Amino acid sequence: MNNKNIIDALYCSIEGLKELFKEKAVKREVFLIIISFFYVLIFKPKLIFVLLLLILPFIVLAMEALNTAIEHLCNKITLKKSNKIKKIKDLGSAAIFLSLTAYFIVFFLSLYYQIIP
Repeated sequence: MNNKNIIDALYCSIEGLKELFKEKAVKREVFLIIISFFYVLIFKPKLIFVLLLLILPFIVLAMEALNTAIEHLCNKITLKKSNKIKKIKDLGSAAIFLSLTAYFIVFFLSLYYQIIP
């Protein structure tokens, strides 16, 4: 891969992030990154929890980006009510829900192990 391709890919990624940050949910999900960062600094959990608490919020954001892309694509296909389109959008939403669930399981397990070593 040459430098021009890398620069083009970086530019596209930045444009995608700009679009992503227009979503209301993203602001809440960025808050998870901030909470995780300070939680790790203050409580110093085990390394596995540190890794998961710092990586999972980015996975949630990645799911949000994919869900947003799916919603934009579905809206481009049709703005009419469609049960198939609704199911597609619901699946994107489910992906976000599942990644958030994974995050909160790790977060509360980490808290549990902080209280009961």
